[in-house]
Amino acid sequence: MQMTKNVIKYLVLAGLFAVPFIVFIIPSGMFFPFISGKGFTFRIIIEIIFGAFVVLAFLDAQYRPKFSWITKSVLFFTLAILVADLFSVNSYKSLWSNYERMEGFVLIAHLALYYIVASSVFRNLKNWNTFFNVSIISSVLLSFYGVLQLARKITINQGGVRVDGTFGNATYFAIYLVIHIFLCLYMLVDSSKPKWQKWLYGLIALFEAVILYYTATRGAILGLIGGLVLAAILIVWKEKENLLLKKISYGVIIFIVIFSGLFVSLRNTSFVKNSPVLSRFSSLGPEELKTQGRYFVWPMAIKGFLEKPILGWGQESFNFVFNKYYDPRMYNQEQWFDRTHDVFLDWLIAGGLVGFLAYASMYFALFYYIWRKKSTLSIPAKSVLTGMISAYIFHNIFVFDNLISYILFFSILAFVHSISSENEVSTKKFYTKIFSNDVIHYIVLPVAVVATCTAIYFVNVPAIEENKALIQAITTQGDLEKNFTLFKKVFDYNSFGNSEAVEQLLQVTSQIYSSQAPDSVKQEFYDFSKTKIEEKINQTPTDARYLVFAGSFFNRFGQFDLAIQYLERAIKESTNKQTIYFELGSSYLGKGDRAKAFETFKKAYDLEPDSQESKIIYAVGAIYTQNNSVLNQIIKTIDQNTLIGDNRIIKAYADIGDYTTVINILNARLQKNPTDKNNRLSLASVYSTIGQKQKAIDIIQAMIKENPNFKDEGEGYIKQIQSQ
Repeated sequence: MQMTKNVIKYLVLAGLFAVPFIVFIIPSGMFFPFISGKGFTFRIIIEIIFGAFVVLAFLDAQYRPKFSWITKSVLFFTLAILVADLFSVNSYKSLWSNYERMEGFVLIAHLALYYIVASSVFRNLKNWNTFFNVSIISSVLLSFYGVLQLARKITINQGGVRVDGTFGNATYFAIYLVIHIFLCLYMLVDSSKPKWQKWLYGLIALFEAVILYYTATRGAILGLIGGLVLAAILIVWKEKENLLLKKISYGVIIFIVIFSGLFVSLRNTSFVKNSPVLSRFSSLGPEELKTQGRYFVWPMAIKGFLEKPILGWGQESFNFVFNKYYDPRMYNQEQWFDRTHDVFLDWLIAGGLVGFLAYASMYFALFYYIWRKKSTLSIPAKSVLTGMISAYIFHNIFVFDNLISYILFFSILAFVHSISSENEVSTKKFYTKIFSNDVIHYIVLPVAVVATCTAIYFVNVPAIEENKALIQAITTQGDLEKNFTLFKKVFDYNSFGNSEAVEQLLQVTSQIYSSQAPDSVKQEFYDFSKTKIEEKINQTPTDARYLVFAGSFFNRFGQFDLAIQYLERAIKESTNKQTIYFELGSSYLGKGDRAKAFETFKKAYDLEPDSQESKIIYAVGAIYTQNNSVLNQIIKTIDQNTLIGDNRIIKAYADIGDYTTVINILNARLQKNPTDKNNRLSLASVYSTIGQKQKAIDIIQAMIKENPNFKDEGEGYIKQIQSQ
């Protein structure tokens, strides 16, 4: 029995100590590798260690969970979100999420299980200090990874200069660093630590602060600064014994105040403006906020909350709110927001007031246990933990959580719960009862093994296999039949990845349509894609995203009546989104109804007349209907270079037979770039079309004279012109 207990105990410990290293998982053969690989690994680890933990709890009463208000808040949050997700507008996605996010209730449930295991197995300060040290080691390794990115030895996955580590997103990396900087400071203020260790933690914190700077993530950096100031103020106010630490805290406050003032005074200098990091901070202000998606998205979120204030819309459902309350002024922003970019608004949307209060209750319980009179934490430790959580809260006002930040937050919850209930003894019967060996070996252990294996398979295996098949289907080149077979295999797994698989299938099918593939292959892909997008819409009939995808797909294949059906449904779900009107207008142009196209383009323009894209599309509609009064009016508001350079304008004039204007536009282009091959060939084609073949031939002969390598191709064009 003792051997069994030890084996199970060390299995659980191995799983817990493996969690901090999940950040390094980036499987190359998976769709959304930075997200899905970490997500599946975390789920499988938690399923294994929770199954083992259940057996351990039956074997030894000391490992059975103790309840605190933190535990109750975690369970309240989990239950509240489950109910909200079950009543969601898309309950399946709310429960399971997708590859891009790997969240949904499945993640919340796994985080709750992680909390229960960690808070029960790490039962004292020594256990947690060991765990935090392992996590800090992991963060140091990842920071060196960031150094290699800065040195251009490893690619910055997000592009640009913002270091993103193994997250593929600088913002995710930034909050990870912020929390570990505070963990180092928490260790540093521990009076029991030898001096050399304190120096080491201080150096690590400084090193990671430098890497944090190069993530150029404003919310995280400002959160760190604010958290440090708050921690320092609390130490100055509350600490009575450690006078040296109190003096250092005064110094931190003074330094940050002076540094902030110095930065404000220098924010408009060339040194700051030319810095890729500092320039991001110099532009902070109300005017910049008006150019960001948050400025438009946050009011949408409030409207969505007011519509469903009790239980909200369910997780992964903000896209419905975004589409319904879309602000046309977002014409130059992302068209398919699935997050509010504010964690607290996200939970108001996902769980309504109930879900939001449940989420907030975890913070209230956490701060209560940190500062209550019975707390065994020192004043410096309390202050640093308060600064950490405050920095995390500030950061979350401007972004959304990811798997690793969730894990770190639930780790802190579990830590504070554990040290708060370390010496508490439960008198409840289950917590003191000793179960017989027969009950454990013949009932508990087999049930735990079967339940764990079942969970691992059904929660992960089909989704993992579909994910791997999907990345193969979209990357395999040179064998379209193999691509098709792989796509069929993808949908055979029938996991939560189907939605993203549909999107990828439509893109691949559209690419094949434009290729030299045999007609039979094109038809095969088209029929399969048509079936899958229609199935998807039947599952989520009010999701404007897939209605638009269907409309665009059918437009691509000339099925304009079908496209119109889906796009008109999309407009009912998102009445203010100009891009849907653009696509619908294209459908009407395709079927030859130019008057209806113009009417549709006008609706898009009226939604937001300042939109450059709306102006151009409206002008295109006016050209097709030869509405010169509107055209003359709208052209005055469009930059001349844009008019000359936009191919939609020139195509519209060509389609109505106004070749004089087409020739004028092409000549205007060639004045700016006389050697442009495509424009010269287009001009030759226009001359040939209107019967001026010699002019067309003269253009091509001039091109051959200038570039002998063009001779064979040019002579081919000349033969075509002469044969017309």
